Amino acid sequence: MNKLSKVTMLLALAVGSFSLYSGAQDLQETLATKHVLQGTYINNGNYNANVPAATFTPIDTMLTVACPGTSGKCTIEADMWVDNYNSSGPSLNSTTICLYVDGVQTSGCAYETAETPLDGSHVHSSTSQPLSGLAPGNHTVQTYFRSNDGAFVEYYTINYRVYKP
Repeated sequence: MNKLSKVTMLLALAVGSFSLYSGAQDLQETLATKHVLQGTYINNGNYNANVPAATFTPIDTMLTVACPGTSGKCTIEADMWVDNYNSSGPSLNSTTICLYVDGVQTSGCAYETAETPLDGSHVHSSTSQPLSGLAPGNHTVQTYFRSNDGAFVEYYTINYRVYKP
């Protein structure tokens, strides 16, 4: 390999490495944006009722949360814990907890959060779901619970937080 080929190859490697590094930096900045907490809404209580099989059921009181300001966007994040038991299915009973914002299920709802045991013992299902890009103003939030085979929901705690980047 002649000297010009070696220099060209080193230059190409340097440019390629820099491109990969700067691309990784761009991705990191896109994924991790600093947000400032604007408000926290804590909603907890006893639901004390059966949730029917394969039905999304609201388990807490619908709240109105405020995205402050007249411009920009907000993020609402919900940390949700639901105590449930008394599965009636033939096998472990998978459950899902969902955040609804303005009456619409968020995309994070698609994931199973726990399985209710068949032996009558309690399980604390939990998940955290954000929704970004919300306009300033008031928005409603509510937590829904779904059980494949039905379950008894006893207690819930939901922390709704509003952030602005």
